[in-house]
Amino acid sequence: MALSVEKWVGFGSAMAGFGLLWSRMPEHVHDEARHIISSLVPMLMSYFNPYEQISISEYGEERFRRNKMFDAVSTYLRSTCLDVASNLTAELGDKSKDHLLINLDENQEVVDNFQGARMWWRLYPKSAKKWGATVISLLPGDSDEQPRCYRLVFHQRHRKLVLDSYLPSVVRQWRKLIDTNRQRQLFTNYSREGKSHWINVPYNPPATFDMLAMDHHKKVEIMEDLNTFREAKEYHSKVGKAWKRGYLLHGPPGTGKSTMIGAMANLLRYDVYDLDLTSIKDNAELRKLFLDTTDKSIIVIEDIDAIEVELTTKRKGKEAAQENSNSHRVKIELPDKNEDHGKVTLSGLLSFVDGLWSACGSERIFVFTTNHVDRLDPALIRRGRMDRHIEMSYCRFEAFKMLAKSYLDITEHSLFGEIGQLLDEINTTPADVADSLMPRGKRNGEMDRLLDEMNGAPADLMLRVKRRREADDCLAGLVETLKTKKAAKMKTASPPMDSM
Repeated sequence: MALSVEKWVGFGSAMAGFGLLWSRMPEHVHDEARHIISSLVPMLMSYFNPYEQISISEYGEERFRRNKMFDAVSTYLRSTCLDVASNLTAELGDKSKDHLLINLDENQEVVDNFQGARMWWRLYPKSAKKWGATVISLLPGDSDEQPRCYRLVFHQRHRKLVLDSYLPSVVRQWRKLIDTNRQRQLFTNYSREGKSHWINVPYNPPATFDMLAMDHHKKVEIMEDLNTFREAKEYHSKVGKAWKRGYLLHGPPGTGKSTMIGAMANLLRYDVYDLDLTSIKDNAELRKLFLDTTDKSIIVIEDIDAIEVELTTKRKGKEAAQENSNSHRVKIELPDKNEDHGKVTLSGLLSFVDGLWSACGSERIFVFTTNHVDRLDPALIRRGRMDRHIEMSYCRFEAFKMLAKSYLDITEHSLFGEIGQLLDEINTTPADVADSLMPRGKRNGEMDRLLDEMNGAPADLMLRVKRRREADDCLAGLVETLKTKKAAKMKTASPPMDSM
């Protein structure tokens, strides 16, 4: 007992001596000692703690770009681990009004098993700070304000299994799930704080190729071309070409160019990126936006003829041409190499479509639309950049029959012959014809009397009669509209009497 007391007395004397010595040391020695101790603590904790963790942040390095790995983990856990979770969140999805999207709640932990190894997952809310053990972060940098992140915890002996097998398996299952339940998105670019970003909304275009008002054989050719492209990965790799294809849709306004894009997206189940060149300040931003697009996408530049394209080479001693005062237009020019590259140039756009940068990605379709194909620079629409030039023409009889089937659910009528003859004589767009085929809901005295006489008849019979009457009215109205246009055309073509 006395020996133990002596030991404690000796230990106390030693600590007192150490404290006295510490107080007499210079301040910089204190700072160095604190630094050494603080650096050794994590090492000691890692030595005694056999578990490691990986942090997967909701946003990437630049903070505004969403981390796809975060979405992959969310989808994977939603499909495999929700049954063992007690705290969940629910929201309405985009597919339908009653489609529920269930996810893990914040700070809810679930356990997954992979090849006999246990994996612990937890979703941490914003401002969650890193804790304990060895941390492998997929978000470079650190700050006090952290976005939401998933933390994966595993035993250190499973480190190789996690990195080489488990996480790649999560990504593969995510890709399979999104291919099966793909919700298409419509993206557009906008400028924020001097930088361009993509924003997106759910995209469910109603148009299909069956509804498209154009020649049937031409439509079948386009569909076959799209399906061939979708299955041509090995072919493009074999011939050394980027897996992409370009389509130029040209024709008067109202001929269905935007509808064609929606039909393409429905057929291929691709996302659509509507690229607005007027909000991009230079080629660097254009390249960045392109790199942010995903595979299996349609990249669209609509009404490219409305963008002022001016190819000029500025030289010293010459006055610069005045810029167009119309602020919503983009000036695409070839600048002198000694000047600041502060604009989107034609060469930058061509590199985006069919140059070095076009190979950074795969399974992409580029679509340009224009009302005036003759105004476009030949370098922009040559074969190899715009592989197919598709003319969206005026409505003729074959296209009219498709519209009549879609809008009125009829395939023949006594007025079809007269309408076909008028459509051959007059240039009218599918949009104008479709507008005439839409029932207006006007009261029809004859129809009311007929339906009154049929009182008590089966409901489906009364509905068929009503639709037939509506079709008669719509087609009769279309005939009158076409006759009016024909008369106006003849009046314009005929010279005035006093000039003869």
